[in-house]
Amino acid sequence: MFLMAILIHHCLLLTAAVTTTATAFILHNVPSPNNSPTKKCFISREISKLHASSSSSVNPNDMETPEERQERMEMVKRLQKTFYQDESGITKRDDGIYEDVPLWRVQWTELPGYQNVLNCHVPHYTHMFMKVLNGPKPWYFGHIYLPDGSKNVDNPDYFLCDPNSKAAHIGTLMKVSDYRQLDDGRLLLIAQALGRFKILESTQHIPYAIAKIELTPDLELVSAFYDEAMELALDVQQGGDKEEEKTSSGYDVASACWDAARVGAVTEAIHWESFEYRDVAVDECLEGGSGVSPIANFDATQIPMDESDVAEVMKDFLSSYSSRKSSTPDTRRPVNRHNLSSDYDKKRVLELEREVWIGVDFMIQLIAAINKDPTMHIPVPTQLLGLLPSDQDWPKGFQLDAHAARLSREKAYVGTMSKSPFVAVDDATASSPSYPLLRRAQRLSFVIWCLMDNILAGYVPAAQTRQSLLELDSTAERLEAAKRGLDAINTLLRKTLEGR
Repeated sequence: MFLMAILIHHCLLLTAAVTTTATAFILHNVPSPNNSPTKKCFISREISKLHASSSSSVNPNDMETPEERQERMEMVKRLQKTFYQDESGITKRDDGIYEDVPLWRVQWTELPGYQNVLNCHVPHYTHMFMKVLNGPKPWYFGHIYLPDGSKNVDNPDYFLCDPNSKAAHIGTLMKVSDYRQLDDGRLLLIAQALGRFKILESTQHIPYAIAKIELTPDLELVSAFYDEAMELALDVQQGGDKEEEKTSSGYDVASACWDAARVGAVTEAIHWESFEYRDVAVDECLEGGSGVSPIANFDATQIPMDESDVAEVMKDFLSSYSSRKSSTPDTRRPVNRHNLSSDYDKKRVLELEREVWIGVDFMIQLIAAINKDPTMHIPVPTQLLGLLPSDQDWPKGFQLDAHAARLSREKAYVGTMSKSPFVAVDDATASSPSYPLLRRAQRLSFVIWCLMDNILAGYVPAAQTRQSLLELDSTAERLEAAKRGLDAINTLLRKTLEGR
């Protein structure tokens, strides 16, 4: 096996990026007796010798023709396929707990609702993504913030789930929409950010982390299913009438209902995922896939025609609750049911959603008024406008609703580096199961920061904004943060206009 590994390494040594991929494979995938670290170290030393000897010689790559290069890369890809067979992917449980999730730990945070082009060349992550891409769809992985990225992957201070770990444990579930393996071995991936998760257990630290995670919808979305979960719980238990009482199986009904409500919110998210995230192909992006519009667009062709099976899933969850192995207590649970009506009020969320839109409209109008060049076009955030509520009585002078109506009427395509059909989510789902209002507000609470990021570019305190926002588990709290930011920006813009 060692000789085979060296042979493969020689094949891949002809290009630098492919060499790194092979190194990752050799160091972390060559079976050895008793998983011997000595054997791995020996292999590492042999590879170092190969690097040293090759650095002083002529690179054969300098003399090959494009046809020869293509033929060689095809051979490399065939070799790779022999090592990435029968990949099983992650294990998805019906309670929103996913096991064996590979984690991409990098020095920046991605928020749900965004999409990005990942240019993967680091060996351990190239290996990780090759395993993901050779498994079943959807191609999921986890995105976790890690200061200095790969430099701290093997730093014990940032090992996940250790008692004194400095690592972030709240991340974003990602889906690879499309990918391309380049001639030099790098991977180009279109990745879309779906939702928040917390890490429950780390099963591997290096060469890359693998973990068991729990999907964590915002509190308001969970509480929206609490009453339904309580009715189902009473039905399952046949006769219970108090939230505080213990069941015959020994668990607290209120706790079980809160967990069931979280499962309901996760089920709802999965139900709407195809509508919320339009698949983007590499070929749709500018410059051969090097750029993609930062905000994921909706897909009106993927609206679910049937109601979600939330009730059935919650009832099954409650029926087997006592036999389930609890992960970790959900510290977000309210102390009692009465907290739900005040802390996680749907009406308050929708009021904040409205106030944020009014703030955005005012900001755009102020920028237009300050602009001294009448020929300069003040861009309207078209990718956000699909989330604009359609049933609002907007204040006099509000303009964004007219922009959204025009985009719908003209069947416009929106986006920066990749284009998608404009979708007004309220109108698109008017004749089918309505898109949940709280999901609309939650999406805005994340993607509004794309606009804020551009405005705050270069402002040092804004550098940690995204991770702080991701760790907020309330839509209302994020919308309040956005409103404060918009109010501060608009105050400065207004002073500038008044001082002219």
